Amino acid sequence: MVTMNGITLHDLHFKDLQNPIHPSVYESFSDYQILILRLPELWEGKSSILSLRLPEFWEAKGKFLSYGFVISPKGVCYYDKKTNSFVNYSEGMKDLYHFLDTKIDALMEDMDMAQEKIAFLEEGLYKKHNSALMDRWHTLKKELSRSERVIVKAVDTLGQFIIKSKLTEESLENEFNDLHEHLERTLRSTISANNQLDDLYRYYNLRSNDRMNRSIYVLTIVSVIFLPLNLAVGFFGMNTGGLPFQDISFGTVYALESMIIFAILLIGAVIWKIKQE
Repeated sequence: MVTMNGITLHDLHFKDLQNPIHPSVYESFSDYQILILRLPELWEGKSSILSLRLPEFWEAKGKFLSYGFVISPKGVCYYDKKTNSFVNYSEGMKDLYHFLDTKIDALMEDMDMAQEKIAFLEEGLYKKHNSALMDRWHTLKKELSRSERVIVKAVDTLGQFIIKSKLTEESLENEFNDLHEHLERTLRSTISANNQLDDLYRYYNLRSNDRMNRSIYVLTIVSVIFLPLNLAVGFFGMNTGGLPFQDISFGTVYALESMIIFAILLIGAVIWKIKQE
């Protein structure tokens, strides 16, 4: 058992607070409440738009950290995992609000940067077609998909906390509702970003399929032209008697001219067919 501010925490609850990746959860007990919020921190530090041109800026740096709080009639405590100790908030709910407000504001800035990354990918995809762009797409998609799952749970948990903890005007009810709205807005931005990435992937596939279809189309035309010529070459190459032009001194020239004329006729037929379509 762990004692804090005269309150004894259950061992399982203390282990939950110690878990650095514990999912978001809110639980209310007879003498205290446990609030754990797990939030994404996608990129360390805020970079300028120019950094989007640097390959290292696209490396996955996402972290998903859990922040645990114990709320009781005697006050609010934050469990600091780095020092493995409780930090007593002197101003209670007000300090809790400021802590979460800082984290959620940083998350909103991360989502803004994600939108910039998607716009950069989109422009690059319109201008060129290479695997490096899709490598960046996969990195960003992984980060945002994981973030969406984590934020969905955080939004639900924060909503439960606001309702079940019976916040009043004195305990910053409006401020926490504002935090919840910001977190919901971040969730909508994350979902929108994921949808944009899906649209880019569909465009990439359509473009790849179009390039492949064009290549197959060209190969088909080449095959149509040269397959009959190969048949003619094989026919004249048979070691049998009675072949056309066999007894003529310029028979090879005549056979070559015949194949050239035949090839020209085939090419003309193919071009006419293409124009008809």
